[in-house]
Amino acid sequence: MPKILEKEEVLNGRGHVVLYGSGTSAGGYFYRELVKGQRSYRQRRIHGVSSMEEAVQAAVDVAFQLHNDKPSPQVAALIGSTGSSAQDRKTYQKQIVTRQPRKQRIEDAIESFLKEEQKRVDVGLLAQKTQTQKRITLTLHLLPYLKNHKCISYTNQIKETTFRDYSIFRANATPLTRNNEISQIKDFCKNYLVKHRLLSADLLMDRDFLKRNQIKQVDKMRNPAICSEDWEVIVRYIRGEYRNSALNLPNHRIHYWRTLFWHWILFAKNSGMSPEEILRLKWKQIEIVDEGRINSKGERETWEVAYIYTIRSKTKQAREIPVNQARELRRWKKLQEQYLNTHAIDTKISKETLVFGNPHNSFKAYGYSNYQRSWREAREALQDKLKGHRFSHHHYTIYSMRSTFIEDHLLKGTPVFEVAEMAGHSVTETQKTYAKLNLRKKGAEITLPQLGKQVRHRVKADLFE
Repeated sequence: MPKILEKEEVLNGRGHVVLYGSGTSAGGYFYRELVKGQRSYRQRRIHGVSSMEEAVQAAVDVAFQLHNDKPSPQVAALIGSTGSSAQDRKTYQKQIVTRQPRKQRIEDAIESFLKEEQKRVDVGLLAQKTQTQKRITLTLHLLPYLKNHKCISYTNQIKETTFRDYSIFRANATPLTRNNEISQIKDFCKNYLVKHRLLSADLLMDRDFLKRNQIKQVDKMRNPAICSEDWEVIVRYIRGEYRNSALNLPNHRIHYWRTLFWHWILFAKNSGMSPEEILRLKWKQIEIVDEGRINSKGERETWEVAYIYTIRSKTKQAREIPVNQARELRRWKKLQEQYLNTHAIDTKISKETLVFGNPHNSFKAYGYSNYQRSWREAREALQDKLKGHRFSHHHYTIYSMRSTFIEDHLLKGTPVFEVAEMAGHSVTETQKTYAKLNLRKKGAEITLPQLGKQVRHRVKADLFE
């Protein structure tokens, strides 16, 4: 009996993942189940894993694969025959008849999967944005790829090499975007096709099936931080020309939106919150405190700081962020109230009201696409005036303001732990992704020669002399 080095219960006790000692012939990770009514186990090796955590995650697929394998009556009889030799029994044990995958139209499978995902959204197990991204990937990219590029109409036509050209098909997308799409397609294959017996579980065990692209450091900078010169250009344009050009338009809602967008980007850049968090932000989550400060005359002056209480949607991490936006938030609330009075809108702003809501729709949030569109309009209008990030070829995005907040604090000397806490990141993620410090600002300190100092001759002392 091989020696078990590690053992973990999976599938609510239905089976176990075991690690056999490398000194045995079995060596490696296996999924095994106790055969009912017998004192024996059914087991199968878990390939392509290097840790117990990875083996536990892969155990579901291996268990499904194990139960799909069923020997024919003839083979079963031969295996159980007392007259057969040990070598014959080993040979016959390999002669297993695998159940063929069932058949369903690709578009029907996609739609059924998305309906299942929507149920998870309805009970709060999945974010609506994630479900929307899955729908875009599966309907706008996967379906055309399979039907038009690979001439595949049914699920049982998917083979080992089906997705080998997917990265070529999506060559215009960034490597990170392609990897996200591949992950979503793999999720569709694993949690719908395999579980409904529309795809063989063996395919998911193949390392080359739905293989992700290699990501370089420069690819991770798709949301580059905005340099201070470019930020001044952007804010000046949105506050001035972009906003004022809507004053003479017949629809006053456009000017309101552009005023909202101006305050929205100020808040996003100075809080480091994700766009999804800001869209859900209510006035009750903001507390303005007069921290006070002493001027050059020794007199106390008012210095208000806005403290934001929020929970990051991605990590569900609750945190408090001090933001230098008290004056801007007061101004924005006053502009909202003036707009309601001017246009006789019978709605009042309360603590439960969204900070950046739509007064013409009961102060519900504007769609995320509205913010993306306005940002793209401003960026395109200023494309000849923006320098861009010197380490990234990507355009500034909505998320660039979050990157700017993090990099600005790191450059200012704010401890990494505090930056990670405000951003809702782990310290490791903050250092790995955002700590691209601007050494040019420290160039003088680094390169300045030491002048006027005498060279000291160091002499070691021996305590035993």
